[in-house]
Amino acid sequence: MKRQDGFPGQLSYVVPQGIQKVIEADPLISDLFFTDIGYYPDAQYHYRERKDGIDQSILIYCTAGKGIVWIGQKSFSVDADSYIIIPAGKSHLYYSDEFHPWSIYWLHFTGKKAQYFYNYGSRVINIDKGKDSRINSRIGIFHDIFRNLERGFGVDTLEYVNLCLAYLLASFIHIDQFRLVNKAYENDSVNKSINYMLENITRNIRLNDLANEVGLSVAHYSRLFFAKTAQSPINYFNQLKMQRACQLLNLSNLSIGEVARETGYQDQFHFSRVFKKIIGVSPREYRKTL
Repeated sequence: MKRQDGFPGQLSYVVPQGIQKVIEADPLISDLFFTDIGYYPDAQYHYRERKDGIDQSILIYCTAGKGIVWIGQKSFSVDADSYIIIPAGKSHLYYSDEFHPWSIYWLHFTGKKAQYFYNYGSRVINIDKGKDSRINSRIGIFHDIFRNLERGFGVDTLEYVNLCLAYLLASFIHIDQFRLVNKAYENDSVNKSINYMLENITRNIRLNDLANEVGLSVAHYSRLFFAKTAQSPINYFNQLKMQRACQLLNLSNLSIGEVARETGYQDQFHFSRVFKKIIGVSPREYRKTL
């Protein structure tokens, strides 16, 4: 089975040809803009082949699972927390792993500046997770773009999302610079552990794990954390999980069970109880108010 799209919870936007003409006439964004953008979660049987390539370069950012990308006669394995750029005009083929289907954020981009990204193309770049990796910040840029595109293709929206595109691409090709904002917290145990929580939002992390990550005893770490936040570390982590759940309920079509798994809960009912305790309403009620 091969599928180009139609995955549960997917998001995708295609800029119509007429709107692309508006972008090309706008000097603020005409030199670098996207024509297609999306998110395919758990994209089982995803497959796409273009023997003659396309006019745009393609960025594929894998956040879970894995897949294969062929560019010309060369193949690349793209695993979780890695990306690849397929240059414009290149013959290509890509597909999701049969047993570990990938979840990918992707976009097609073009403009005069797009050619300068070719130096970063045709190879897989890994984005290692760590206390300052800012993976969720990068994903947040994608969802910021998605949320704005929900409002249509007004000029203000087009300018904003395509100026975001430059920042988004910079976060991929200049990873060290993108991470500098978190390096300021290197000597702050509480902020280091909060960064660790954000980068591991899909996991179940114990208090011991958090204390070990910053090299402190559980008792000392807990006292420091409470003094700075007025909350216990685990309560704080659960709040971050529910904030992420709210974003997914706002910005995606994922089911309640899928949102639960995206935030580290295998039991949907347990997730719903925690969500209601922290947010005040059930996930279903929360979505109805949007």
